[in-house]
Amino acid sequence: MITQLFRRCYRSIITVTYILFYAQAVQAQNVNDSLIRRIDSLEAKMARIERRIGHPEPQRRTQTRSSLESGRYGGFVVADVFNTKLTIGGFVQGDFIYDIKQPGAKDAFTPSFIPISNEDKGQLTFSPRQTRFTIASASETRLGQLTTILELDLFNSNGTAVPRLRHAWGQLGKWGGGQYWSTFMDIDVFPNILDYQGPNAMVLVRQVQLRFTQPLNKKSTLALSVENPGSDTRFPVDSGLNSRALFPDVVAQYRYNFSSASHIQLAGLFHPVTYDNYIRREKTNIGWGFNLTGVVEVSAKAKDNVVCQATYGQGIARYFNDLGGQGYDAATKNRTEAENIPVLALMGFYDHWWSDKLSTTIGYGYLKLDNKSYQPGIDFKSTQYGVVNLLYYPSAFVKVGIEYLYGKRITIDNQYGDNSRLQFSTMYKF
Repeated sequence: MITQLFRRCYRSIITVTYILFYAQAVQAQNVNDSLIRRIDSLEAKMARIERRIGHPEPQRRTQTRSSLESGRYGGFVVADVFNTKLTIGGFVQGDFIYDIKQPGAKDAFTPSFIPISNEDKGQLTFSPRQTRFTIASASETRLGQLTTILELDLFNSNGTAVPRLRHAWGQLGKWGGGQYWSTFMDIDVFPNILDYQGPNAMVLVRQVQLRFTQPLNKKSTLALSVENPGSDTRFPVDSGLNSRALFPDVVAQYRYNFSSASHIQLAGLFHPVTYDNYIRREKTNIGWGFNLTGVVEVSAKAKDNVVCQATYGQGIARYFNDLGGQGYDAATKNRTEAENIPVLALMGFYDHWWSDKLSTTIGYGYLKLDNKSYQPGIDFKSTQYGVVNLLYYPSAFVKVGIEYLYGKRITIDNQYGDNSRLQFSTMYKF
């Protein structure tokens, strides 16, 4: 009897001990599985961080000029915390330029600066001034996505390689404010060229502005902006006329996207030209203009495209690449009043890709003022701009190329100056 009781107790102890050891083993296995899952999760997070910090390989053709100017060339992420991604990008560029005649402007090809009857005196210019640095951010907020961009280059007005502000822009949802490309222009029609200045006839200006953009459907948007006040008019020193910045410019823009690579855009501009006369009486001329632009993808496989622009208006010369800052919004009549000057601009360029690593751009721009009869004969009448190049992309981060440019300037009295330029450039992205 005692023996049987002892055996039962022994078996019970063995059973309980086995159950305890088994439970402990199962618990240990669960702990190990939990640790493994946590380690796997941490490794996955580290891999994502490494991919973000590391330099991602950008998509092909992000080195095109329109991509560079609009910020689509990207960069590398240096931080991604608190729903905010901070990106640094830019490029280093060296330009090696030879002008066959006197150019007027050395670092950028500007036909309106070409001297009249310029001599065949060649000039060599080496410049790093296209080099650019960009800091951008994107944040998710309750009010929508917040994006900012701060961009500098070396093209300051004094001709030295000192940083200059290009863009200082922020946008929250549909509202944006700061300095950015004018709503009147279309940066996507910038042809794929090496010249910093770009086509003479292109509407190209950065403006301090407040902008509202409303998507109308999946393919179209409507944008409205209030932009920099003031005009670009030359008044004779002894005329008693003085320019004033009293009313802002107002722009409306409609854009329709046929695809990710093709679109058409129409923008309208209201540009007040305000000045005081000799008895300090304020007067305002209403400047206005329309800008029709488009990008047409010719070959989806080769990514060939055509970019074009047609612009007409009165008193809007400061918006054009070849006229800004030269005082041609209006002309002074009898030293007592100013009249707006009509302007017409046309341009078209074809971007052709021979392969993923080789491309050519060819095109032409024409810009003309409908001058007043009382303007001096030496004043600007028209300019022409032609370009052809061959660009090579040894990697997604490097671009080299050679380019031929031709420009011609004609004055009201039909005198002219022209120049041919050869430019070799190297660009290294970061």
